[in-house]
Amino acid sequence: MQQHEAIAIRARQQHVAERRDARPQRSLVFAFWTSEEKGLLGSEYYAANPVYPLETTAAGVNVDALAPTGAAKDVLVVGYGQSDLEDRLAPILTAASRVIRPDEHPEAGYFYRSDHFPMAKLGVPMLYMDSGSDLVIGGAAAGERADSLYRANRYHQPADNFDQETWDFSGIAADVNVLYQLGLQLANSTDWPNYRATSEFRPVRDKSAAARR
Repeated sequence: MQQHEAIAIRARQQHVAERRDARPQRSLVFAFWTSEEKGLLGSEYYAANPVYPLETTAAGVNVDALAPTGAAKDVLVVGYGQSDLEDRLAPILTAASRVIRPDEHPEAGYFYRSDHFPMAKLGVPMLYMDSGSDLVIGGAAAGERADSLYRANRYHQPADNFDQETWDFSGIAADVNVLYQLGLQLANSTDWPNYRATSEFRPVRDKSAAARR
């Protein structure tokens, strides 16, 4: 169910973007990767054969899997501290009375194991945002319990199926709206996001700076 959900989210975002009266200043690319579990094969292929040059790709947002656990007061940024995309995300969340929760387990290396990574290592600023765990109903305890149960009983298992009785899409809808606003903001901007000076990807991005002048 994890991959089906992400595909539905991207397809919906693309549909909404196409129905806007005014075209954005920049092109938007909606990519649907394949074979992530086989070693990021689809996203690795795109990184080697991009629709537009990666040097002039402003940024990217990875939607891996958002949790159907209801509305949350926060969002998780995996690999927090990598790029200034977080600074652009924060005001959007503040307007909705929400906050960024930094990656609490950077040692797990999740930032280096998802489909944005092939673009990240070639210098494209990438944001990996996941659902928050401080739920509006039940707080952090309820969010942590839901995550633990999912990982123990459903994640990458046959039981990972749609459950109409327990799934609450209100949090996913809010998260998708946040990502849509961020994407539209970037698409209607002449700014060039970048990795932070402390990121290992900053030197890679800076090497192609001349292409963005």
